[in-house]
Amino acid sequence: MGAAEKLLEFQFPASSENLCTLREKLRETLGPCSMSDELLNCVILAVGEACMNIIEHAYCDDDCGDIIVEIEKHDDSMVFRLTDFAHRKTREEEMKGRPLDEIRPGGLGCHIINEIMDEVSLIDCDNPCGNVLQMTKKIED
Repeated sequence: MGAAEKLLEFQFPASSENLCTLREKLRETLGPCSMSDELLNCVILAVGEACMNIIEHAYCDDDCGDIIVEIEKHDDSMVFRLTDFAHRKTREEEMKGRPLDEIRPGGLGCHIINEIMDEVSLIDCDNPCGNVLQMTKKIED
């Protein structure tokens, strides 16, 4: 297995107004990676949903801070690492979407992320605050 190639490290203020810039940066970075348009759009959707969840649930809309999005390309996969600096730690059991039979707006981000990505997990970090979400997507060259 070859070494990972770092494709992106992008830090931005955790605010929904910045998600458009994030999506543009993801499209610019991932476009040359020989993904189909469908896969590219799905990955951008999943990363955007994960960042929105950080903004709404980790930072709770009133805590301010940044999000760092890192992308590494491995032989057969892409690894997306999202780091926040929120004052609360997110627990794995909190990352569950609402039941799909509940018809109401919102609450589908975790379902979307888990459908698109092959692996999704919280990574322990040494910082006293903040969270690291790691998502992996298998790709074909």
